Amino acid sequence: MEINQNVRRVELTKPNSAWPQLFTDAANEIKAILKDNCVDIHHIGSTAIPNIYAKPIIDMLPVVKDIRSIDALNPKFEALGYSCMGEYGIPGRRYYQKSKTKRTHHVHLFEQGSAEIQRHLAFRDFMRGHQDYAKAYSVLKCCLADVFLYDIDNYVNAKNSFIQIIDYKTGMAQDKQLKAEDNIVIESYDPAWPKLALAEINAIKKIANPLPFVAIEHMGSTAVAELSSKPIIDILIAVESIDDAKHWIDPIKTLGYLFWEDNPDKTHLRFVKGLPPFGEKRTHHVHIVEAKNDTFKQRILFRDLLRQDKQSRQQYESLKLKLSQQYPTDRERYTEQKAAFIESVLQAHGYFNPIAR
Repeated sequence: MEINQNVRRVELTKPNSAWPQLFTDAANEIKAILKDNCVDIHHIGSTAIPNIYAKPIIDMLPVVKDIRSIDALNPKFEALGYSCMGEYGIPGRRYYQKSKTKRTHHVHLFEQGSAEIQRHLAFRDFMRGHQDYAKAYSVLKCCLADVFLYDIDNYVNAKNSFIQIIDYKTGMAQDKQLKAEDNIVIESYDPAWPKLALAEINAIKKIANPLPFVAIEHMGSTAVAELSSKPIIDILIAVESIDDAKHWIDPIKTLGYLFWEDNPDKTHLRFVKGLPPFGEKRTHHVHIVEAKNDTFKQRILFRDLLRQDKQSRQQYESLKLKLSQQYPTDRERYTEQKAAFIESVLQAHGYFNPIAR
């Protein structure tokens, strides 16, 4: 594959004991620029969280009394090697980055009282106080970096649902998350979906190690090339005994999932990541069943049949688009109305067991 040399690589490094001192040195330089306007400068981002992998970039959050005078100081930031980017997508911020070729520092400057200050600090402090979540975040980032080495946008976006559930836990969730609707939206096939699934599966395996399993599979429509789908990565974990599945609950939760404790079907453990208001939109589902369970057999068989049969794939896509328009807010009806088609495809290939939910 030919790589565009202008594309930023996603490079993570192991924890570095030098990061706190690098922050202190850079913060002192910025304090000298801001002078009496400076209230404080905080070390944020992954390099501020002990014992996790990170891009080797020092993220700093200066807090000032009055942001109106900051733009006049741009020449002084530039003299230190910073590029001055203005708000850069976040109202009330001044953003600076050091070195365009190999970034070493980011500066996110806010006026005192901004909600963004507390959101960043709350995330950092939660990670510092919850080593299980910090470890999971580190593992998740490494797995995403492996598959999105030259795709910084997908790498960053794939972390959002994890970050958002931490924001919710710390009381710092933004309005766009708290007011989000859990509607059914079908999107065109995205070739990033298999990579997202691979990264998530690898993260689950690492964070749950050494728990035994029979198989972990990417299933559902996002696992079928050329098929439009709800942009949700469905992962199916098959275990020998459902009694063993309870040991998976806590590790999976640390990756940002909610566990459906009240599910009446105790043979099928279900998890969801990104569900509003815990996130802005669903991004992943995890299902745990016994390997002998009909759910495992049916879903893998149906996935493989759609991969092989273009006509069935097109018919299923048309049906889903139609149902998403009929039942945009009713996931139960949407799912129920697909059952007859799924049953017909399976029966055409010799599978006659009842369809499991």
